[in-house]
This record gives sequence, C-alpha cells and structure tokens, in this order.
Amino acid sequence: MAATKGKNLENIQQMNRTLVLKLLQQNKICARSELSKQSGLKQATITNIINDFIAWGIVEEIGFLEGMRGRRSIAVTLERKRHCVAAVRISRRYFMVGLVDFLGEEVSKPYKENVSGQAPEMIIAKIKRTIKRVIAENDKIISAIGVAVPGPYFYKEGEIGIITDAPGWEKVSIKKELEQDFSIPVVVDHDANAGVLAECSFRETKFSNDTIIYLAVGQGIGAGISYHGRIIRGSLGIAGEVGHASINANGIKCECGNRGCLTLYASSRAFMEQAERERSSGKKTMLKEGFTLDELIEATVEKDKMAYSVFKKIVYYLSVGIINIIYIYNPHTLIIGDEMAAIGPLLIDEIMQNVDKLKSKRIAENVNVRLSSFQPDPAYIGASAVAIDHLFKNTELFDSAEERSAE
Repeated sequence: MAATKGKNLENIQQMNRTLVLKLLQQNKICARSELSKQSGLKQATITNIINDFIAWGIVEEIGFLEGMRGRRSIAVTLERKRHCVAAVRISRRYFMVGLVDFLGEEVSKPYKENVSGQAPEMIIAKIKRTIKRVIAENDKIISAIGVAVPGPYFYKEGEIGIITDAPGWEKVSIKKELEQDFSIPVVVDHDANAGVLAECSFRETKFSNDTIIYLAVGQGIGAGISYHGRIIRGSLGIAGEVGHASINANGIKCECGNRGCLTLYASSRAFMEQAERERSSGKKTMLKEGFTLDELIEATVEKDKMAYSVFKKIVYYLSVGIINIIYIYNPHTLIIGDEMAAIGPLLIDEIMQNVDKLKSKRIAENVNVRLSSFQPDPAYIGASAVAIDHLFKNTELFDSAEERSAE
C-alpha cells in the first residue's frame, strides 16, 4: 500500500476554509459559534476564516440569530447579490448557459439553444458568444465557469470520448477552448458527476458522507458516484459509465464496440426508437408520425396502451442496470435525472416494482430511489456545482476574482 503524503500548514488552512464554505452552503445562514461546533475548529480560527471571506466579498453578515438562553449571535451567509458562477450544460441536442449563485439558485434565466446535428466547432463558438452575452447582461462577479458534458469524459486528460449519436467530439478540449476567451477558471466534468455534485451540495447534504449515486437517463446513461463527499473517478476519470455496461452479451452492437450496452435498451433514445417501431407496425396509439419525446412521455403518463407497453419494457431493462449498480455500490440514495425523469413518479413506481421482484427485500428497503430535485435539467445546476466545488477547494481564487471577472 502506497504511503500517503503529509499535509503542510497551507494544505490544512485550505481544508479548513473549504470545510467552512461547505458548512455555510449547507446551513445557508449560520452563527460563527455554530460553525465552530459543526467543524470542530476553534472559534478564533473560524473568526479568522470568516474575516478573510468577508474581505473577499464572498460572505456577509446579515443581522442576528437567537441562540441558547436568549443570547444573540451575528449571522453570516454566503454573499449572493454579486458573486456567482457561469453554468454551461452541453447535451447531445442542445446547450444551456446561465448564472447560478453559491447556493445553487439561478441568478438569471438560462439561455437554451438546440444544436442537434451541428459540428462541435460551431457549437463551441455559439457557447462562447452566449457566455459573453450572459456576462454582459448581468452586473455580477463571475468567479468561474462550470461545464457539464456527456460522457465518456476523460477527466484527467480533459477530453470527451465517443458520444453515441453525436460524432466529432473525440479529442475536443472544451476547457482549452473556453480558456482562450475567458480569464476565469474553467472546470469541466461529466454530466452525471455534475448531477451528483449538485445533489450533494444543495440537497442531500444530510447524507453527503454516505454513498449517493445520480443516474442520468437521457439519450445516454451515466452514473455520478459520490462516496464520503468525493466523486469516484477511476484511473482515467471515466468511472460510472454504466450505460456501456452490457446487460446482454449477445445483444445489439454499440458504437463503443461492446454488445448489449444498457443505453441501447433503456435510454430515451431507445424509448423513442422502440415506440416508433411499434407505431409504424400499426399498433393503435395517440402518437402521430414524427412524435417528440415530450409527446411520448405524455402518452405514457396518460396510459396510452402502446406507449405504456414500450415504457414498461424500457424500464425493465433500466431496472436491471439499477440492480447491478445497487449490488456493486450499495448506495444510500439513488437519484434519477435527465430526460426520462420527466415521466415523474410513474417511473420510480415501475423501477421499484421491478427492483422488489429481482432482488432481496432487505436490500430494496435500504436504498432510497427518487427523482432529481433539479428539473428539468439537473446537469445545468450540476455545472454550477462543478465550478463552485473547484472554487471552495481553491479559495485563493476568490482573492482576485473581481479583477479577473472585469477583464
């Protein structure tokens, strides 16, 4: 077993600052004494850290909190009027750009543009223009840009792998492309990792030290896995690519080279393709030629016989994949997001019926399966969480954020 490195004073100082920022993010409003209690740090240390944050403009005092025995304490919170991050969500069909504050709340309505079938170079050029537009329209200090992309995303190399149904992204470095135009930090991550980071940062804070999995089920399928507050990445940074785990060794050949990949049987793309085959074969349905995913989901929720039948088949395969995930990672919480989550509670009900049939009751009862809190696109808020997490772990970036944002 390799020896771990010791930590010098600068490392410890940064860890303490990160901890305090995370506690402020979780508590939203808190007294210094409570931060000391929750962090285990001396109150003098908390005071010094908070004073630095106030000087940088990222924390502010907002009045008093009533404490024990009627004592009043000055409340502190993350500053939200001026400081924020730019969030960029890139999917196979569209991109979104907007501003989000340090508590995961939207500062401005995001811009969304359909770019289905367009070349990566054209899409990146449009994203750059949109970021500049958003910055120009809002008098804010933009501390970083967070980007959520489809996978596989080779995190350590900063490159996207083969994206099914969206060719040309191989070897594209979005980070380098954006850094050419912007003088603020650019942080890129897989959309599923971004999703789980958003949930752990802004929603599942009570269980953030447990195993939490965010399963993005859209045109592709991927998992973001958080274990004790850290993203599990693997040696290349592509851990969680469950969409390319085989559920049928002799199944359909995938673009990745594997056979029977989960994404070929349980993604929104598979849902659309199977429904179209059924419709064109003459099955009675409310769906017309050229129907959209939104229309298919509406038909499913309304229990259209054909749509609902296809839905049950698709979700059965998805449930098989989920059961594999549960056995491998034993999560406390498994969160479903992306396009298929628009089906709503019906999706969770169907998944849990299948899970109960296919694995032990004890295991089924000890995992919380739910829909993402961030609809309709968790990866968009996730992109902001990616940027915020980077800033919280590198607080020296705040010291010059105003100057860099103004450039």
